[in-house]
Amino acid sequence: MDCRKRASALSVIAAPIAFCLIAIFAVLIGCRGNRDFKTTVCNDTVCVDAIMSQVDLGAPAVGYSESLPPPMTVRTIEDFDTLSYQDISLNEIIQLSLENSEVLRDLGATVLRTPRVVMTAQTVPLQEFDPQTSIEGALSAFDAQLYAMGKFQNNDRRFNNRFFGGGSTAFKQDTHDYVAQLSKRTATGAEIALRTVTDYDANNATGNLTDSAWQTQLQAEMRQPLMQGGGVEFNRIAGPASQPGIYSGVLVAKVNTDITSAQFRQGARDYVSNVINAYWDLYYAYRDVDAKRSALERARETWLSYDAQKSSNRKSGAAEALAREQFFRFQSELQDAIAGKLIQGTQVNNSTSGGTVAGLGGVLTAERRLRLLIGLPVTEFALLRPSDEPLSAPMVFDWDSISAEAIRLRSELQQQRLLVKRRELEALAAKNYLLPSLDLVTIYRVRGLDQQLAGDHSAFEELGTFDYQEYEASLEFKLPIGLRQGYLAVRHAKTQLVRDRAILEEQERQILHDLADVVGESDRAFMQMDTNLNRYLAATEAFEALETSREAGMPINLEQLLDAQRRVSEAQSRYFLALTEYTIAAKNVQYEKGTLLESTRLFLVDEASAFVDYAAAMPRS
Repeated sequence: MDCRKRASALSVIAAPIAFCLIAIFAVLIGCRGNRDFKTTVCNDTVCVDAIMSQVDLGAPAVGYSESLPPPMTVRTIEDFDTLSYQDISLNEIIQLSLENSEVLRDLGATVLRTPRVVMTAQTVPLQEFDPQTSIEGALSAFDAQLYAMGKFQNNDRRFNNRFFGGGSTAFKQDTHDYVAQLSKRTATGAEIALRTVTDYDANNATGNLTDSAWQTQLQAEMRQPLMQGGGVEFNRIAGPASQPGIYSGVLVAKVNTDITSAQFRQGARDYVSNVINAYWDLYYAYRDVDAKRSALERARETWLSYDAQKSSNRKSGAAEALAREQFFRFQSELQDAIAGKLIQGTQVNNSTSGGTVAGLGGVLTAERRLRLLIGLPVTEFALLRPSDEPLSAPMVFDWDSISAEAIRLRSELQQQRLLVKRRELEALAAKNYLLPSLDLVTIYRVRGLDQQLAGDHSAFEELGTFDYQEYEASLEFKLPIGLRQGYLAVRHAKTQLVRDRAILEEQERQILHDLADVVGESDRAFMQMDTNLNRYLAATEAFEALETSREAGMPINLEQLLDAQRRVSEAQSRYFLALTEYTIAAKNVQYEKGTLLESTRLFLVDEASAFVDYAAAMPRS
């Protein structure tokens, strides 16, 4: 008798110890990625208090560690002449921009106005790591789940009727219940569970075989949806236990990830386009300074010539004033061409998708704009100066080829086509909600009962004999009368599909229209380049003829001479502007047909957040 009592006591102790070991094992498994156990119950709050103290202070700014020289400005033209320069090619500019491209910048201050929409190096990883919408997040619904439960209860009560007290009016009882379960959902929607149920019951009921007993069960259960919620197709699209209109399966997650990759590619394309635009803006700003500097020198010589004649000839006084006005006019234009004004520069989507040359920025403003885009300090001791020359060779585009490329490669169309495919998947999944819910549930049990849990003559020993087996099968049916929500889900999915297909068709029309526009702009800019070159040569020839006559002492019309000086300056600036416009137009053709990154030999690594430059120089054709 004493041995049995000791064995029974050991059994009572062994079960809680085993349950505790299971719980500790589960905690260790859950904490394998986080060795810091401070994040458990009764943890200290030092870290969160430190963060909240900064919040309470208004999140004060951290000191800016980078020491920068003051902004580079000029007060006189002579100051600009004393500056130093760093000649740099477009290829080097793109390389610098990619080395500092964690954030894909633009010239519209989007990072301040709407920072949540800014593309960064973390855009694609954020989608991949999203616990709700990522592929791994969708697959987690099929992960095996370990569940454990332990319950301890003591009952001490009186009954007015012996029947309810098990033959006694004073009922005392100690119970333990332990459940451990491993369950998993399959791709067909079935949920399979393997569980063990153990309970201990010690009470004073007079009808008991023994004062205390252990009962253990080993159960295998499967619940398989036969209609609504069942099938590989539905579960891969909508995910298990989904609701009408909410689709979060692994296939939908895969499409969402691909859309995010295409969005990042679009952001990278816009960023590179803006860098190229800013480079040629700066090129034109330098050429515009050259043109206005030459005009200023010519105006200075004319003014000094008439100023020397003013004392001997009364008419020369008026002529000197006109020449002086012209000089200061060119000086004002040169000052603006050097310093620039805070106006909108050439950037993506300012008037066309790829950007249209503004050509009014000035050297210092355009140089700071380029530095902002490529991630360099806003000011240094040397000004960046483009060393590449713009495109001047004629270009002829094969419309059939470039239009096919645009339809196939544009990121916007890739995103919309992926969205249409997602809508097609959703329309397939929505039809499942027109079915009633019919689940097949099967349970198989093996039981064991004895005074001890383990050892000889124990519940485990009896369980191992398989003498007491049970089987249960059931069908559960549920049908919403009218299936209103199911029909709404189908109609909504089909309407979304029709809408997105219509948008895709309209996007294709818009892209072909924009492509035709930039091809026409390329031809126009090339003709303007050739025409303005002839204009510049003619204006120069006319001015030189008048200047030669004046130097020879022959009478000339002063207003005609001053007008010739203005014509030379305007024609020279307009020629370089046409060169820049032609180069930007050729770039925009690559932009519109979706090959801008490839044309600059830039490729996305793993369609994620890094660039690789495979080019030694920018292609020229």
